[in-house]
Amino acid sequence: MKRYALALLGLILFSSGLCVFGEALISKYENTNWFWVGTISLILINAGLGLMIKNKWGTF
Repeated sequence: MKRYALALLGLILFSSGLCVFGEALISKYENTNWFWVGTISLILINAGLGLMIKNKWGTF
């Protein structure tokens, strides 16, 4: 059960990272401060992928 919960958390982090990445793109094209938003999105995407791969998401 722990494996499934961590894999689901990875999926949530990954999708949240993609949403934050979209916000960073919008901020960049509006010439506002986008660096920290982009950095947070990179962290979320990598953490989500790492959790999904570590817990073998998709091999149920």
